Amino acid sequence: MKPTLFFKKHNLFFCLVLMLCCITKISANHTDPQDILLEKQGWKITPLDKGVVHYELPMQYLKDFDSYQNVNVLAIDPKIADYDIDFFDITPRDSISSAANQIDNAIFAINGTYYEKNANNGNSTSYFKSNNVLIDSVQVPSGSLFAWKHEGAFYKKADTYGIVRGNNKVYNELQAQDIMSGSPLLIENYHSSGEHFVRDYVADLNSLNYENPDRHQGVRHPRTAIAILENGTILFIAVDGRNQKAQGMSARELTLFLKKYFNPKDALNIDGGGSTTFWLKNQDRSHTGVINYPTDNKKTDHYGQRAVRNGFVILKK
Repeated sequence: MKPTLFFKKHNLFFCLVLMLCCITKISANHTDPQDILLEKQGWKITPLDKGVVHYELPMQYLKDFDSYQNVNVLAIDPKIADYDIDFFDITPRDSISSAANQIDNAIFAINGTYYEKNANNGNSTSYFKSNNVLIDSVQVPSGSLFAWKHEGAFYKKADTYGIVRGNNKVYNELQAQDIMSGSPLLIENYHSSGEHFVRDYVADLNSLNYENPDRHQGVRHPRTAIAILENGTILFIAVDGRNQKAQGMSARELTLFLKKYFNPKDALNIDGGGSTTFWLKNQDRSHTGVINYPTDNKKTDHYGQRAVRNGFVILKK
């Protein structure tokens, strides 16, 4: 067969192969429009695996919040990711990195919720259930200074994740295998509850008791939160604070921040301050794997972790 006849005969085949290659290349380079927008707004976006993405807003000034901020977000889509979210009981207390580094298949960890038994006459302020084992129920009386700390809860029931407003009775009746309470609820079905959590009845919130909910949530601190997007993607958020390049947020500011950049359906604040810790496996920013700036050592480095009682770990299946 002559070469010219061969190419004519197979021209259609070659064209189809070329088109397929082009389509494959376009698909591989496709970027979510929301991610493109976030990148334009200064976010660094790093896919870690299928359905798992690290979003990082490195230390920069945010005009809307008139402050410098440093924020890390781990996004996981449970429907497509080959990972489990473990509600992690840390007994005895330990740092997030120490606990996570002992788990071979852990790729991410973040601190959990409030735990003030010793400061509150031995009464638990939070509700925590892990793998169908109830570890803490709410024991604090309603009039206690700590009674506000379990306003909502993040839970896993069968293969469904959610955030719900409630109390000890509601969490018991939910019959989920994993539940961790927190407060305040920041966003409920797109309603910005966190904007209105703090009452405006004193000129100086710092004049209130440190555990007063209005002071606790009305001033800027490092913060940890959980959010759920409309498509079921779960966000674990760590906001750094207490230094000039990462000033932290109030509950209201965190609510507005999440709505601006991610617009979640629901969001819940959990423990923050010196507890806020964001760990990623095999990171070279610190020998521990911590990449945010925990504050317990009062330095702007990755080594100021606090020993905590619980957290969340993402595990490879």
